[in-house]
Amino acid sequence: FKPPMPLDEFRTEAKRHLENTLISIKAKNKVVTQNINTTKKSGGTNRKVQLTPRGQLHNETIYGSQKKYIVKEETVNAKFDLAKIATVTKLRYKKALLQRLNEFGNDPKKAFIGVNVLSKNPIWLNELHTEKVPEKVKTLSIETVYTIRKDISPDLKIDKVIDKRVKEVLEARLKEFNGNAKQAFSNLDENPIWLNKEKSISIKRVTITGVSNAEPLHDKRDKEGNIILSNDGKKQAVDFVSTSNNHHVAIYRDADGNLQDYVVSFYEAVCRRNLGLPIIDKEFKVKEGWTFLFSMKQNEYFVFPNEKTGFNPLEVDLLNSDNYALISPNLFRVQTMSKVIYGNNIIRDYKFRHHLETSVKDIIELKNITYKQYKTLNFINNIYKVRINHIGQIVSVGEY
Repeated sequence: FKPPMPLDEFRTEAKRHLENTLISIKAKNKVVTQNINTTKKSGGTNRKVQLTPRGQLHNETIYGSQKKYIVKEETVNAKFDLAKIATVTKLRYKKALLQRLNEFGNDPKKAFIGVNVLSKNPIWLNELHTEKVPEKVKTLSIETVYTIRKDISPDLKIDKVIDKRVKEVLEARLKEFNGNAKQAFSNLDENPIWLNKEKSISIKRVTITGVSNAEPLHDKRDKEGNIILSNDGKKQAVDFVSTSNNHHVAIYRDADGNLQDYVVSFYEAVCRRNLGLPIIDKEFKVKEGWTFLFSMKQNEYFVFPNEKTGFNPLEVDLLNSDNYALISPNLFRVQTMSKVIYGNNIIRDYKFRHHLETSVKDIIELKNITYKQYKTLNFINNIYKVRINHIGQIVSVGEY
């Protein structure tokens, strides 16, 4: 065998080509496709063009809903506007907080922050200054809880049971069997769990909490199919589902210069397409001063800065193939993205996987090398979206 070039040169050349290789994975862009449905009729056929979703719209489970009272102990701060103070449980505290807020033109930042924080400038409840509004007050709010009926089994999580009395009975049953759920919640026909033994009322199924966010499928109707309105004349949503399958995240900058994100589920994307609306809403809150920056879908690519190596995407021509060796270590694709809202709390999770990485296993020692994970939006300021074609070439920079 006679090599075409010296082995040392071959290794160098092979290394150069490998370093310049960018892997392309097709992004999930399709939302719906047009299909022609053909049906027979007397004298011919009917042909109708319809839009077919190209993915799962929602999870299979159908949830109900209930209203639940939530009591919290919260620190008086800049969030205590008129609506928030209205949830304070103690009337004396509520009136005193409203009076302080009114004195400062209904501006909670001026009323309860800085020199007017309650620890520095208390709100006294009497002339002798012996009673004051505490720094933490109890608030009462109503939240919608999505529920599902489930058979009692050893894998039942008792803390998710809605009914307090039923929960106590199940906890007592578990305690009776020394915490052995398999023995406590099996063979219920022969050894029932009694809610009221005198009236022979046993428990076989319970209502538990389901997902935190859900979308309604239908409006409440009677057996004839007529819509049932609420007491205030509004439609009532029923049959809730978890959409879970996100299509994209749209990134904006608000009027104050802060980054904002809006997660669009695949279910919502299909609805927008059926209504003839753009799937990515670039005009979202534009009247409030918001500016659209870019969207983020699964398997789309972003170039990140690297403080250790000094790599800055702004200083590199990303379209020049000679720079691929510099770009490659800092090129990541979108793996997962989520945003969950619990009351006033927002939990985000953005995960990116290196374009050469074939495994999706998270090894903490390789964080920021094979994958990146973020819980806030601060990382967005310095990243650049790129489009890679099917042969591994960067063909555009920015939103496309």
